[in-house]
Amino acid sequence: MKTRKIKITVLAVAMLMFIGSNLFAQKGMGKNQEHGQGMGNHNSCMNIPDLTDEQKQKIETLQVAHLKLMNDFRNQKNELRAKKQTLMSSDKTDMNAINTVIDQMTGLQNKMMKEGAKHHQDVRALLTDTQKVYFDSKPMKGDGHRHGRGMGEQRGDGTGPNCPQNKPDNQ
Repeated sequence: MKTRKIKITVLAVAMLMFIGSNLFAQKGMGKNQEHGQGMGNHNSCMNIPDLTDEQKQKIETLQVAHLKLMNDFRNQKNELRAKKQTLMSSDKTDMNAINTVIDQMTGLQNKMMKEGAKHHQDVRALLTDTQKVYFDSKPMKGDGHRHGRGMGEQRGDGTGPNCPQNKPDNQ
């Protein structure tokens, strides 16, 4: 009788642990995320009608240059973040040095935002008036808070790698 109670208790605890672990599990690649429609992947370029092959090519060229520039900025930002962390964790903190690094980081963020706005306008300049209406219907998203987006994923400006114009037709 005693071993039966122990088995039931162990089984009940195991079931509770299993159920509890499922409640706290992170969502994986769900149905929407597999197809580029997950959080942050808004494929707004799909709303732009009648893109010509020339427009697609020019947008892709602009995007490649923009992504290279943004990658350089992100690398610089990561270096500054590491430098700031080193300065902040040293035994003798130099607030002037920390503030200088913070100023460099905010200056870099400023450049990134300006380049993002320029890229958005460069893409917009390639569109017809009708296409601009569709393009402008989705707000441009900044780099600051990705909310689940990885680097290089759709930014809401109609030019991310998840856009149909940047994928072969067989996908």
